[in-house]
Amino acid sequence: MILIGALLLVQAGAVQPAPPAAQRPAAPVTVPVVPVRIGVHISPDTVTVGDLFTVIVRVRAPAGSTIQFPTTTDSAAKVDLAADPAIAEPRVVPVAAGAPAEMEQIAGYRMAAWDVESQPLGLGDIIVRSGIAERRISLSSYAVFVRSVLPADTTLHVPKPPRGVLAFAYPWWLKWLLFALGLLLAALLAWWLWRAYKRWKNRPVHPAAYAQKEFHRIEQLGLPDKDQGALHVALMTDVARAYLAVRAEGVRESQTSTELVTATRASGLLDPDASARLGELLHQTDLAKFAAWRIDGAKARDLGSDARAVVERVESRFAEQMKKAAA
Repeated sequence: MILIGALLLVQAGAVQPAPPAAQRPAAPVTVPVVPVRIGVHISPDTVTVGDLFTVIVRVRAPAGSTIQFPTTTDSAAKVDLAADPAIAEPRVVPVAAGAPAEMEQIAGYRMAAWDVESQPLGLGDIIVRSGIAERRISLSSYAVFVRSVLPADTTLHVPKPPRGVLAFAYPWWLKWLLFALGLLLAALLAWWLWRAYKRWKNRPVHPAAYAQKEFHRIEQLGLPDKDQGALHVALMTDVARAYLAVRAEGVRESQTSTELVTATRASGLLDPDASARLGELLHQTDLAKFAAWRIDGAKARDLGSDARAVVERVESRFAEQMKKAAA
Protein backbone atom coordinates (compact mmCIF):
# COMPACT_ATOMS: atom_id res chain seq x y z
CA MET A 1 0.00 0.00 0.00
CA ILE A 2 2.75 2.34 0.89
CA LEU A 3 4.66 1.44 -2.31
CA ILE A 4 1.59 2.12 -4.46
CA GLY A 5 1.18 5.64 -2.89
CA ALA A 6 4.80 6.54 -3.57
CA LEU A 7 4.51 5.51 -7.21
CA LEU A 8 1.42 7.65 -7.64
CA LEU A 9 3.26 10.68 -6.25
CA VAL A 10 6.15 10.21 -8.66
CA GLN A 11 3.84 9.95 -11.60
CA ALA A 12 1.96 13.07 -10.49
CA GLY A 13 5.17 15.03 -10.33
CA ALA A 14 6.24 13.75 -13.74
CA VAL A 15 3.09 14.85 -15.46
CA GLN A 16 3.06 18.37 -13.82
CA PRO A 17 3.21 20.95 -16.61
CA ALA A 18 6.28 23.23 -16.96
CA PRO A 19 5.91 26.95 -16.09
CA PRO A 20 5.46 29.35 -18.97
CA ALA A 21 8.51 30.93 -20.60
CA ALA A 22 7.62 34.44 -19.34
CA GLN A 23 8.13 33.24 -15.77
CA ARG A 24 11.61 31.76 -16.36
CA PRO A 25 14.62 33.89 -14.96
CA ALA A 26 16.68 35.66 -17.63
CA ALA A 27 20.27 34.47 -18.14
CA PRO A 28 22.91 37.11 -17.07
CA VAL A 29 24.47 39.07 -19.93
CA THR A 30 28.29 39.35 -19.71
CA VAL A 31 29.69 42.70 -20.98
CA PRO A 32 33.31 42.41 -22.09
CA VAL A 33 35.65 44.74 -20.12
CA VAL A 34 38.45 46.46 -22.08
CA PRO A 35 41.61 46.83 -19.91
CA VAL A 36 43.75 49.96 -19.88
CA ARG A 37 47.26 49.23 -21.11
CA ILE A 38 50.34 51.45 -21.03
CA GLY A 39 53.84 51.30 -22.42
CA VAL A 40 56.79 53.42 -21.28
CA HIS A 41 59.99 53.73 -23.28
CA ILE A 42 63.05 55.61 -21.90
CA SER A 43 65.79 56.53 -24.37
CA PRO A 44 68.60 56.30 -23.43
CA ASP A 45 68.02 54.39 -20.23
CA THR A 46 71.49 55.30 -18.83
CA VAL A 47 72.69 58.91 -18.80
CA THR A 48 75.07 61.19 -16.92
CA VAL A 49 74.13 64.15 -14.76
CA GLY A 50 72.57 66.92 -16.81
CA ASP A 51 72.16 64.86 -20.00
CA LEU A 52 68.76 64.97 -21.71
CA PHE A 53 66.73 61.81 -22.28
CA THR A 54 63.31 61.12 -23.79
CA VAL A 55 60.35 59.35 -22.15
CA ILE A 56 57.52 58.09 -24.40
CA VAL A 57 54.29 57.03 -22.64
CA ARG A 58 51.67 55.15 -24.72
CA VAL A 59 48.17 54.50 -23.28
CA ARG A 60 45.40 52.29 -24.74
CA ALA A 61 41.92 52.63 -23.28
CA PRO A 62 38.30 51.98 -24.31
CA ALA A 63 37.10 54.16 -27.16
CA GLY A 64 35.60 57.44 -25.98
CA SER A 65 37.76 57.64 -22.86
CA THR A 66 39.52 60.78 -21.70
CA ILE A 67 43.25 60.38 -20.92
CA GLN A 68 44.98 62.95 -18.73
CA PHE A 69 48.78 62.79 -18.70
CA PRO A 70 50.91 64.43 -15.95
CA THR A 71 52.49 67.73 -17.01
CA THR A 72 54.84 68.39 -14.08
CA THR A 73 57.30 66.45 -11.97
CA ASP A 74 57.29 65.93 -8.22
CA SER A 75 59.03 68.76 -6.33
CA ALA A 76 61.09 66.20 -4.38
CA ALA A 77 62.27 64.43 -7.52
CA LYS A 78 65.80 64.83 -8.83
CA VAL A 79 64.58 64.68 -12.43
CA ASP A 80 63.20 67.79 -14.14
CA LEU A 81 61.26 68.44 -17.32
CA ALA A 82 63.46 70.15 -19.87
CA ALA A 83 60.48 71.20 -22.04
CA ASP A 84 56.69 71.12 -22.06
CA PRO A 85 55.34 67.61 -22.74
CA ALA A 86 54.16 66.94 -26.30
CA ILE A 87 50.88 64.98 -26.30
CA ALA A 88 49.63 63.43 -29.56
CA GLU A 89 45.99 63.48 -30.56
CA PRO A 90 44.08 60.26 -29.60
CA ARG A 91 43.35 57.78 -32.37
CA VAL A 92 41.11 54.71 -32.64
CA VAL A 93 43.07 51.45 -32.82
CA PRO A 94 41.66 48.73 -35.12
CA VAL A 95 41.17 45.44 -33.25
CA ALA A 96 39.82 41.99 -34.08
CA ALA A 97 36.23 41.65 -35.32
CA GLY A 98 33.73 41.49 -32.51
CA ALA A 99 36.10 43.02 -29.92
CA PRO A 100 35.30 46.38 -28.31
CA ALA A 101 36.91 49.43 -29.96
CA GLU A 102 40.05 50.94 -28.37
CA MET A 103 41.75 54.34 -28.55
CA GLU A 104 45.41 55.20 -28.16
CA GLN A 105 47.17 58.40 -27.06
CA ILE A 106 50.90 59.17 -26.71
CA ALA A 107 52.80 61.73 -24.55
CA GLY A 108 56.49 62.58 -24.96
CA TYR A 109 58.71 64.10 -22.24
CA ARG A 110 62.16 65.67 -22.52
CA MET A 111 63.87 65.30 -19.13
CA ALA A 112 67.22 65.69 -17.35
CA ALA A 113 68.50 64.09 -14.12
CA TRP A 114 70.60 65.86 -11.48
CA ASP A 115 71.81 63.02 -9.26
CA VAL A 116 73.50 59.66 -9.74
CA GLU A 117 72.18 56.09 -9.36
CA SER A 118 68.60 55.09 -10.22
CA GLN A 119 66.30 58.10 -10.21
CA PRO A 120 62.48 57.90 -10.44
CA LEU A 121 60.93 59.94 -13.22
CA GLY A 122 58.87 61.91 -10.70
CA LEU A 123 55.79 61.97 -12.97
CA GLY A 124 52.33 61.84 -11.46
CA ASP A 125 49.55 59.37 -12.19
CA ILE A 126 47.82 58.98 -15.55
CA ILE A 127 44.05 59.49 -15.15
CA VAL A 128 41.71 57.63 -17.53
CA ARG A 129 38.00 58.51 -17.41
CA SER A 130 35.43 56.25 -19.12
CA GLY A 131 31.95 57.55 -18.49
CA ILE A 132 31.61 57.96 -14.74
CA ALA A 133 34.47 55.54 -14.02
CA GLU A 134 37.97 56.87 -13.29
CA ARG A 135 41.18 54.88 -13.24
CA ARG A 136 44.65 56.00 -12.08
CA ILE A 137 47.80 54.46 -13.44
CA SER A 138 50.98 55.13 -11.47
CA LEU A 139 54.33 55.84 -13.15
CA SER A 140 56.33 55.72 -9.91
CA SER A 141 57.96 52.40 -10.81
CA TYR A 142 59.73 53.81 -13.86
CA ALA A 143 63.22 55.22 -13.40
CA VAL A 144 66.36 56.19 -15.30
CA PHE A 145 69.88 55.20 -14.27
CA VAL A 146 72.35 58.07 -13.93
CA ARG A 147 75.98 56.98 -13.90
CA SER A 148 78.80 58.98 -12.32
CA VAL A 149 81.67 60.39 -14.35
CA LEU A 150 84.08 60.21 -11.39
CA PRO A 151 86.72 57.48 -11.23
CA ALA A 152 85.93 54.34 -9.30
CA ASP A 153 88.08 55.46 -6.38
CA THR A 154 87.74 59.22 -5.92
CA THR A 155 90.39 59.22 -3.16
CA LEU A 156 93.02 58.77 -5.89
CA HIS A 157 92.00 62.05 -7.50
CA VAL A 158 94.24 64.89 -6.36
CA PRO A 159 92.60 68.28 -7.06
CA LYS A 160 94.63 71.15 -8.41
CA PRO A 161 95.67 73.81 -5.89
CA PRO A 162 93.42 76.89 -5.77
CA ARG A 163 94.41 79.75 -8.03
CA GLY A 164 94.46 83.38 -7.13
CA VAL A 165 91.53 85.64 -7.94
CA LEU A 166 93.62 87.59 -10.43
CA ALA A 167 96.70 86.04 -11.99
CA PHE A 168 98.56 89.05 -13.43
CA ALA A 169 102.24 88.90 -14.31
CA TYR A 170 103.91 92.30 -14.62
CA PRO A 171 107.52 93.25 -15.50
CA TRP A 172 109.99 93.96 -12.69
CA TRP A 173 110.38 97.61 -13.66
CA LEU A 174 106.67 98.42 -13.41
CA LYS A 175 106.73 98.93 -9.61
CA TRP A 176 109.69 101.32 -9.91
CA LEU A 177 107.87 103.26 -12.60
CA LEU A 178 104.80 103.56 -10.39
CA PHE A 179 107.02 104.66 -7.49
CA ALA A 180 108.64 107.37 -9.64
CA LEU A 181 105.25 108.58 -10.83
CA GLY A 182 104.08 108.77 -7.22
CA LEU A 183 107.09 110.89 -6.27
CA LEU A 184 106.50 113.18 -9.25
CA LEU A 185 102.84 113.66 -8.32
CA ALA A 186 103.80 114.38 -4.70
CA ALA A 187 106.36 116.99 -5.84
CA LEU A 188 103.83 118.66 -8.15
CA LEU A 189 101.27 118.78 -5.35
CA ALA A 190 103.79 120.33 -2.94
CA TRP A 191 104.78 122.93 -5.57
CA TRP A 192 101.13 123.84 -6.21
CA LEU A 193 100.43 124.19 -2.49
CA TRP A 194 103.48 126.47 -2.08
CA ARG A 195 102.33 128.67 -4.97
CA ALA A 196 98.85 128.86 -3.47
CA TYR A 197 100.30 129.87 -0.08
CA LYS A 198 102.47 132.58 -1.65
CA ARG A 199 99.49 133.98 -3.53
CA TRP A 200 97.45 133.98 -0.33
CA LYS A 201 100.23 135.62 1.65
CA ASN A 202 100.90 138.30 -0.99
CA ARG A 203 97.24 138.96 -1.72
CA PRO A 204 96.33 142.65 -1.98
CA VAL A 205 95.24 144.14 1.34
CA HIS A 206 92.87 147.07 1.68
CA PRO A 207 94.96 150.11 2.75
CA ALA A 208 92.54 151.32 5.42
CA ALA A 209 92.11 147.82 6.90
CA TYR A 210 95.88 147.33 6.96
CA ALA A 211 96.39 150.71 8.67
CA GLN A 212 93.76 149.96 11.32
CA LYS A 213 95.40 146.57 11.95
CA GLU A 214 98.79 148.22 12.44
CA PHE A 215 97.32 150.90 14.72
CA HIS A 216 95.80 148.19 16.89
CA ARG A 217 99.08 146.26 17.02
CA ILE A 218 101.05 149.36 18.12
CA GLU A 219 98.50 150.26 20.78
CA GLN A 220 98.75 146.75 22.21
CA LEU A 221 102.44 147.40 22.94
CA GLY A 222 101.46 149.95 25.65
CA LEU A 223 104.40 152.26 24.93
CA PRO A 224 102.86 155.38 26.55
CA ASP A 225 102.61 153.49 29.85
CA LYS A 226 106.31 152.58 29.59
CA ASP A 227 107.45 156.22 29.28
CA GLN A 228 108.03 155.73 25.53
CA GLY A 229 105.46 158.20 24.22
CA ALA A 230 107.78 159.56 21.52
CA LEU A 231 108.24 156.07 20.04
CA HIS A 232 104.48 155.50 20.14
CA VAL A 233 103.84 158.70 18.19
CA ALA A 234 106.59 157.94 15.66
CA LEU A 235 105.20 154.46 14.93
CA MET A 236 101.60 155.69 14.58
CA THR A 237 102.79 158.47 12.23
CA ASP A 238 104.72 156.01 10.05
CA VAL A 239 101.51 153.97 9.59
CA ALA A 240 99.61 157.12 8.55
CA ARG A 241 102.42 158.04 6.11
CA ALA A 242 102.30 154.58 4.53
CA TYR A 243 98.53 154.78 4.16
CA LEU A 244 98.61 158.26 2.54
CA ALA A 245 101.34 157.14 0.12
CA VAL A 246 99.05 154.36 -1.12
CA ARG A 247 95.75 156.21 -1.11
CA ALA A 248 96.59 159.87 -2.07
CA GLU A 249 97.96 160.64 -5.51
CA GLY A 250 101.38 162.40 -5.50
CA VAL A 251 102.21 161.42 -1.88
CA ARG A 252 105.38 159.46 -1.05
CA GLU A 253 106.68 158.24 2.29
CA SER A 254 110.04 159.89 1.68
CA GLN A 255 108.56 163.41 1.52
CA THR A 256 109.14 165.91 4.33
CA SER A 257 106.29 166.77 6.61
CA THR A 258 105.48 170.00 4.77
CA GLU A 259 105.65 168.29 1.34
CA LEU A 260 103.42 165.46 2.54
CA VAL A 261 100.75 167.81 3.91
CA THR A 262 100.84 169.90 0.71
CA ALA A 263 100.56 166.85 -1.58
CA THR A 264 97.74 165.33 0.44
CA ARG A 265 95.82 168.60 0.45
CA ALA A 266 96.32 168.89 -3.33
CA SER A 267 94.75 165.44 -3.86
CA GLY A 268 91.51 166.73 -2.38
CA LEU A 269 91.40 164.05 0.32
CA LEU A 270 92.04 166.43 3.28
CA ASP A 271 89.52 168.84 4.72
CA PRO A 272 90.85 171.80 6.81
CA ASP A 273 90.35 170.01 10.15
CA ALA A 274 92.15 166.85 9.03
CA SER A 275 94.89 168.95 7.44
CA ALA A 276 95.49 170.77 10.76
CA ARG A 277 95.62 167.49 12.69
CA LEU A 278 98.04 165.97 10.18
CA GLY A 279 100.30 169.04 10.34
CA GLU A 280 100.41 168.97 14.15
CA LEU A 281 101.06 165.21 14.17
CA LEU A 282 103.97 165.52 11.76
CA HIS A 283 105.42 168.49 13.64
CA GLN A 284 105.37 166.66 16.99
CA THR A 285 106.87 163.58 15.37
CA ASP A 286 109.75 165.62 13.88
CA LEU A 287 110.49 167.12 17.29
CA ALA A 288 110.51 163.67 18.89
CA LYS A 289 112.73 162.18 16.17
CA PHE A 290 115.23 164.96 15.59
CA ALA A 291 115.13 167.11 18.75
CA ALA A 292 114.66 164.36 21.34
CA TRP A 293 111.39 165.99 22.36
CA ARG A 294 109.84 164.18 25.29
CA ILE A 295 106.14 163.35 24.96
CA ASP A 296 104.19 162.21 27.99
CA GLY A 297 101.77 159.31 27.91
CA ALA A 298 98.53 161.28 27.64
CA LYS A 299 99.86 163.47 24.84
CA ALA A 300 101.19 160.40 22.99
CA ARG A 301 97.74 158.75 23.11
CA ASP A 302 96.10 161.94 21.77
CA LEU A 303 98.55 162.15 18.87
CA GLY A 304 98.00 158.44 18.11
CA SER A 305 94.25 159.06 18.03
CA ASP A 306 94.88 161.99 15.61
CA ALA A 307 96.73 159.54 13.29
CA ARG A 308 93.71 157.22 13.34
CA ALA A 309 91.34 160.13 12.71
CA VAL A 310 93.37 161.34 9.70
CA VAL A 311 93.28 157.87 8.12
CA GLU A 312 89.54 157.51 8.71
CA ARG A 313 88.82 161.03 7.33
CA VAL A 314 90.91 160.45 4.19
CA GLU A 315 89.29 157.05 3.59
CA SER A 316 85.83 158.62 3.88
CA ARG A 317 86.71 161.35 1.36
CA PHE A 318 88.20 158.73 -0.99
CA ALA A 319 84.99 156.65 -0.89
CA GLU A 320 82.93 159.77 -1.74
CA GLN A 321 85.15 160.49 -4.75
CA MET A 322 84.75 156.91 -6.00
CA LYS A 323 80.95 157.16 -5.77
CA LYS A 324 80.94 160.41 -7.72
CA ALA A 325 83.22 158.92 -10.40
CA ALA A 326 80.98 155.86 -10.71
CA ALA A 327 77.86 158.03 -11.03
